[in-house]
Amino acid sequence: MATTVSPQREQKLLHTVFFLFGFSIMAWVPRFPEVKAQLGLNNGAFGSLISTGSVGAFLGLLTVGHIIHRFGAKRVTVTSILILLTSLTAVVHTHSSYLFLVLNIIFGFGITAVHVCINSQAFHFLERSGVNLVTSSAGFWSTGALVSAIVSGFLVGHVSLVAQIDTICVVSAILMVGIILSLHPVLITANQDTSKHISVKEIFTNFKIDWPVSLGMACAVYLEFAIGDWGTIFTKDRLHISAGLSTAPYIVFTATMILGRLYIVQRLQARAPLYIWVRRAALLAGFGFGVSIIIATLLPATLLWFSYALFLVGFALGGLGSSFLGPSFFAAANRRSSQPSAVVVGQFGVVNNVLTFGVKWVVAWTIQLTGSIALAMMIPTSMILLSVFFSKVIKEDSKAKF
Repeated sequence: MATTVSPQREQKLLHTVFFLFGFSIMAWVPRFPEVKAQLGLNNGAFGSLISTGSVGAFLGLLTVGHIIHRFGAKRVTVTSILILLTSLTAVVHTHSSYLFLVLNIIFGFGITAVHVCINSQAFHFLERSGVNLVTSSAGFWSTGALVSAIVSGFLVGHVSLVAQIDTICVVSAILMVGIILSLHPVLITANQDTSKHISVKEIFTNFKIDWPVSLGMACAVYLEFAIGDWGTIFTKDRLHISAGLSTAPYIVFTATMILGRLYIVQRLQARAPLYIWVRRAALLAGFGFGVSIIIATLLPATLLWFSYALFLVGFALGGLGSSFLGPSFFAAANRRSSQPSAVVVGQFGVVNNVLTFGVKWVVAWTIQLTGSIALAMMIPTSMILLSVFFSKVIKEDSKAKF
């Protein structure tokens, strides 16, 4: 094993891990209609079950940052990857909603654990090199998710859900663990000062909430979550098109998100402060997505393909506008806090997770009770417009008030 890793190689390997992370966990999302049918559930029940992953995510966000701080990133990251991919493999095998509930909670914990581990390492890279990988890493995550969605779209009807997920999980586990082991010389090390180790009680008593950032983040990112949960089902149920075509709007959303994260945000920052572009992007995402979807759902069935084109436009504007909102609030949370980055990632995520968990239930049961996914999608549309009011926390001189 190499004793050193150059900054350039570390950056490439971190981006690769983010890509594989996005590719693996999003592989089953375009095939949610099959998972729902396999479990024999209606939209409300399926949406509620999916949201239970937030329970596991809550536990992971609350604890994993402290565990990294105490034991170092290597063992924690490898263990988290194995938990994540093993639970994803298991969750697509079950036909029992009760077993799905348990496995989905474990899966949610695994997602969060890996998220905290690799984002903490990205902040660690920033502290050592001065290079901010937060937005670009999110772009590589989205690229992985996009490639995964495209692959899933081609495989629907040709390869079984179980065969696809089993293969992806095995390959991803091997590659991700191998990369983490190769990054060993530069991974976050365990804190040797035992006086700074946090007890279970102190996890709660030392918990700090930066409300403006947390609320802004929750409002900014929920459109992405909602489209991940319901985008494919929404398109298929509303337009009654094939499963393969129903994945296209989600693919367009993810593609424009990648474009914004990897190429556009750097160019925009040279022209005006980031918080100004955050405001403009939120307005573009909210109005662009909302107006397009409203018009598309009101058109008669005879204009099916025009409605489909509006879906594509709306999802494209939503993805482009929301692309760098989440990473911007995320970076602001770390900058405004005096705690270790691994702890910040976890604590910030806890609040965001609790807020989005509640909204997920509201969206799921709005769909179930009204029968309208279009109506429910106006909830995340309104939320991303509200994020405009929290954009001041993005300013470099903003301070946390706690």
